[in-house]
Order: sequence, then C-alpha cells, then structure tokens
Amino acid sequence: MEKKQMEYMQFKERLKEALQEHFLGRGEVYYDKGKKTNDTDKEAVIVRPFRTMVQATIYTEDMYEGYKYTRDFEKCMKEVIQACETVPFVDERYIPKTWESAKGRLHMRVINKNWNKEGLKRMPYREYLDLAIVFYVFIKEERGLMATLPVSRECMKLWGVDVKTLWEASRKNLEEEIFRIETIEAAIENTLAEMKDAEIEEIFHNDMKGMEMEGIGKIYVVTNPCRNYGARAILRKDLLQRLAKEQGGGFYILPCSVHEILILKGNDMVTAENLKSMVYEINHCSGTIEPEECLSDSVYYYNKDKDRVEVAA
Repeated sequence: MEKKQMEYMQFKERLKEALQEHFLGRGEVYYDKGKKTNDTDKEAVIVRPFRTMVQATIYTEDMYEGYKYTRDFEKCMKEVIQACETVPFVDERYIPKTWESAKGRLHMRVINKNWNKEGLKRMPYREYLDLAIVFYVFIKEERGLMATLPVSRECMKLWGVDVKTLWEASRKNLEEEIFRIETIEAAIENTLAEMKDAEIEEIFHNDMKGMEMEGIGKIYVVTNPCRNYGARAILRKDLLQRLAKEQGGGFYILPCSVHEILILKGNDMVTAENLKSMVYEINHCSGTIEPEECLSDSVYYYNKDKDRVEVAA
C-alpha cells in the first residue's frame, strides 16, 4: 500500500518533535535560519549538544525533498539521527587546542568573495582572484561522514597564528590531497550509475548534445574522490601544470560549483565571453546548481607561460 505523503509543515514539525525526543537531556533542538555558502539562508533544525562548541544544522527543505521520494519517515529519521550522532556530538578532546595539533588537520575551501560578505566577516580568509580561500579543521570521520569546523578568528587567537600561517599549513596539506580528473562523459556516467534516475539521465544527455553542437570540444571534470569542495583543485599548481602539458598549452577553467571545476581548451568557436554566458546560465537559470553551491560567474584561464590562473571574463 502506498504511503501517504506528509505536507512540508507537518513533516517539519514531526522532524523537530522526533529529534527533541531522541536528544532529550543531551542537547537542545530548535528552528533557525541556517546560513549556507553564498550568504543564502535556509530553514533548518539546529541540534546543539550540551557542553560542546559543535552543532548539527539539518536543512528541512532538503530533507523533505529526500523524504518525498520514499515517503518513509522512519528511514529519513534514522539517517538524520545517524548524521547528528556522528558529526556534531564530538567530544571536546577532538577539537585541537594548540597549533601543533591543528596544523596537520587544516583544509581550505574556495568560495565567492562577493557572495559571502557576511560570512567572511567572521572568518579569516585569503583573497584569490575574485574568490576567497577559507579554512576548516578536520575533526574526525566515521561511517562515511566527516566532521569539520570552520576556522574562526577566535581559533586564530587560540592557536596564536595569522592568516599567512593558516594558508601555508593548509597549502601543504592540499599538496597531499588526491584529485580525480575524468572526461565529462565519464563523470556523468558515474553520477548516473549512483543516482539511477531516468529523468536526470535524459537531462544530462541533452546537455551533452548541446555542448557537442556548440563545438566546445573535450571537457574534463576535476574534483576530489568525495566530491566535496573539490574546486580547491584550482589552487594546485602541479596539477594545472600537468594538465597544461597534456593539453598542449593553456586552458579555460569553468567554476562548475564549489565541488568541482571544468577544464577545456579554447578554439575559434569557444571564447571567454561565450563560456561566461554558459556559466551564468548554469548558475542562475538551469536549476541544476543549488544557490549555495555556486562558485562564480567568472571564467578563468590557466596561462601556461606565466604559470598562473587569470580571470578571463
């Protein structure tokens, strides 16, 4: 028998009540506006455990979209509770109190500088072109879920370091990170294999045909294995140098999202302005990228001779 689908408001209240019951005596549960990347606000349930500086932010609209596919509230709750138990309920001993214990666990993310003005007021960052490099400290990984904390100005004071020191330590860690480079066809096939959604498959294949018709040529996707803030690959000079050698010269870099970048060679039919229009269309009109996952409307170019990335348009 098909399960009846709850309306969003009913789902939201039931989710909150279930979380309050589960975490009774261990933390508080309340509604708030969760601030996401690009200063976007989303309605969220906050689970804040007692005696710790870490909290869980559960975006209710995202959870509801997942629920609508299965209409199985119990399964949905099980996933939420597992995430809450794994990520935010981190013992204080896991949070580094000294620079020596923190520096080997630092990671960076690239976000849009102008779209994150409010968030950047609270975080140390380094400017890079029209982007901002922000820093996160790895806490722990368990059952496939990763716990990280944004590095705040309070963290810098606690560790006695400046932004330059954060940058140098996180850059060293970045050099050891593995990145995956694959053709966009392979990336799409891998994604479809995971999603198994016929409607999405049709959209992807239509997009691919459009790219071929426009004469864009071979496109490569660069990201990390977990596809999480993999756009920081744009900061790996050795990777860009290797790609330039394989491409036979410089190339364009499209900010697909905060999670990946696209690499392609220019030709007579492909100009920076044409690519910029395409990036804007994907970011703001296609509906395929969530607002908080957009990285930039700019198009970048790796100049092989100068060994640097530049804003092309």
